[in-house]
Amino acid sequence: MKKFTAFCIVALCLMPLGAREGLSVAIDLGSIESFFFDTAHLRLEVAWDITEEFGLRLPVTLTAEWLKGDPYYLEAGLFIDYYPLGWPFFLSLSLAQVGVLGNQRGEDDPAVLFLNEMAVGWKFSIPPGFVLTPMVIVRDPNRVFEGEYAEMGDIFTHFPMVRCALLFGWTFPVGHSRTEGE
Repeated sequence: MKKFTAFCIVALCLMPLGAREGLSVAIDLGSIESFFFDTAHLRLEVAWDITEEFGLRLPVTLTAEWLKGDPYYLEAGLFIDYYPLGWPFFLSLSLAQVGVLGNQRGEDDPAVLFLNEMAVGWKFSIPPGFVLTPMVIVRDPNRVFEGEYAEMGDIFTHFPMVRCALLFGWTFPVGHSRTEGE
């Protein structure tokens, strides 16, 4: 837990204080699919649009079996979002991503895994201050962590490598507005 706290503090310190865009907090409405499978996928994200072309995203994801005492996987990461030409379309790549796998059968201590993801999506701003972001998330796009993801697939009954997400949340202005600087 100390390492995760230190990671969050360093990530926040690396963000410029005068961000021109906004901060958004969103939940994944795609998590509703968890009611139809034995595995729940819950995702919460905080995103900060630093400029028109770049942003940072901090997703926290919980993957767990529905039965009490079954395995769980809690994951967080720091992602960079690239909006080509300032469009609402973006490509998101993980800069750092770490997870804790607990309650494994035959294991006493939780396992710490370092993994990666990428995503593509489209960010819709809906007045007054709402945001809707459909995304396609691809786990391990360059196949570096095949063994770790194969283990996750064996542990959880539903652990897709490609997943669709629909983030819904709120945007808060941070720093100067876009029209103030022009």
